[in-house]
Amino acid sequence: PPPVPHHDPSPDYSHEASSSSSSGAAAALPVSCDGRAEEDMLDIDSPWVAAAEADSRLEEATVAAASSGLRLQAESKACEDEIRNNQEQQEDELMALKAIYGDDLVEFESKAGLRYFQVCIRYDLHDDAQVCARLSSSRADPSTPTHCGRRHDAGLDEFSYTCNFEYLPPLILTCLLPKSYPSKEPPYFTVTAKWMDGPDVSQLCEMLDTIWAEMPGQEVVYQWVEWIRNSSLANLWLDGKILLGPDIHRYKGDRRAISRSLSLECVIPSMLSYSSKKHYQAFLEDLHMCMICLNQWKGSNFIKLPCQHLYCVKCMETLCKMHVKEGTLFQLVCPDTKCNTSIPHYLLKRLLSKEEFERWDRLALEKALDSMSDVVYCPKCVVGCVEDEDNNAECPKCSFTFCGFCKELWHPGKQCLTPEQKLQRRRGSGRMTEREVAQELANVRELYKDVRVCPKCRIAIAKCEGCNKMVCGNCGQFFCFRCGKAICGYSHFTNCRLFEPHDMTDLDRQMDELQFGNQMRNQLKPVGAMVRCPRCREMTFKDDEKYIFCMVCAASSCTMCKRIITDRRDNDTV
Repeated sequence: PPPVPHHDPSPDYSHEASSSSSSGAAAALPVSCDGRAEEDMLDIDSPWVAAAEADSRLEEATVAAASSGLRLQAESKACEDEIRNNQEQQEDELMALKAIYGDDLVEFESKAGLRYFQVCIRYDLHDDAQVCARLSSSRADPSTPTHCGRRHDAGLDEFSYTCNFEYLPPLILTCLLPKSYPSKEPPYFTVTAKWMDGPDVSQLCEMLDTIWAEMPGQEVVYQWVEWIRNSSLANLWLDGKILLGPDIHRYKGDRRAISRSLSLECVIPSMLSYSSKKHYQAFLEDLHMCMICLNQWKGSNFIKLPCQHLYCVKCMETLCKMHVKEGTLFQLVCPDTKCNTSIPHYLLKRLLSKEEFERWDRLALEKALDSMSDVVYCPKCVVGCVEDEDNNAECPKCSFTFCGFCKELWHPGKQCLTPEQKLQRRRGSGRMTEREVAQELANVRELYKDVRVCPKCRIAIAKCEGCNKMVCGNCGQFFCFRCGKAICGYSHFTNCRLFEPHDMTDLDRQMDELQFGNQMRNQLKPVGAMVRCPRCREMTFKDDEKYIFCMVCAASSCTMCKRIITDRRDNDTV
């Protein structure tokens, strides 16, 4: 038996086969971190090889070739020289085929002293191929949806569906070289196409015979393979589509033609699954650019998010680890500025360490509880509790009953105490002196002076500097610090002040400090010194007090702000 085992041409169909477009099915899958095992990619072609069937059909040819070789050896010495020359030509041809087709050519152990090999032939499709499967009503119900997608009525007893394929399954050319090849006889061969109809494969075999008849006495295997790869599909096209079916039971054609033996309802899903896996495999092997670090990597080093955006694993790891460490889980989204798709948890589990993922899980639960309006935390043991309609809650751990607003002991019918009232109560009980109370009141007023509550999650947020456009670190909501309203962008500040007067004073002070720093740095590099060009970072000679002209990149820049200047006259007037 040949070394390649025989597989059933109808493998287990996954959910990928349910798509009408193989490329679309593959694109919906996350790359590299989608859980797809790499060993599944190693055996894509094996269901379409049918090596055992090809071997059995070449058995008769093996016996005939062996007897023909014995007759030649028993004849004159000239025949022996002819066999020797044939063997040398076969060896040279096989060596050339290995160099051209590489792993797509598999040489088996010789059969009865004859060279025996097979070539896996793949079609190079520049555009997607449309396959029209003509189904018989005796096998399928027209009202039942199938894996293909578009239905075309072709009569009362026949209807068809059209599918798009980015990759078609391979054809297998199995050859047995007799001792009289290439001087007198052609190679014995079989053509295996487990997705084609029997008459189409038989037509391919007839065309190979024609090619041999046009060039007798020459090596022909390369011409056969190239014709199948580049020209055989033209015999199957009709109106820009490849027609398959209807099913023909017990088709008796050329014995060298090994065609599909299963119904189209089984073969089409297998073809879709094959195309999807080849699309995925091609992505893993190609180079792609990460839009974060702008480096090129193989597809196996990329993550594909549900929004179809791609980023390298290293950048995504850094991004996820940073936001989990800082607790900004709302920023665990696609890095694309126009996309806001969340990174799914199964990708986070692969990108984060065990401790980091546990921290993410804990923070996600806390933020989910914080977003619930009826969940409060016990002031004693910090356990989440559900408050009732009267804003009272009871801790399930310590049984402490408290007010959900002020976190004090439950006080039915009474208003919550303000911070000032709480301090006055402590002073009355003797736990704080009057001076301590005054200091604490000043601290409370100072603390709450620049604090606002997020309009979405109700988290208190303090502003230390900057403009009035604030972003909540808990939920990512933007809001105006001046009026407390939720906003999006800067259009809100046409009616509301973006900067407070003291913020503008701080900004002017910072600009003055920056200008002073630039002046000091400029004095350290007087005219005649070597300075670094801000564009190309090469050292250049400073021959002017205001400008730097780089001899390497021919760019002029300002010595103060390092800005590139296109026209010195315009800069002098500014």
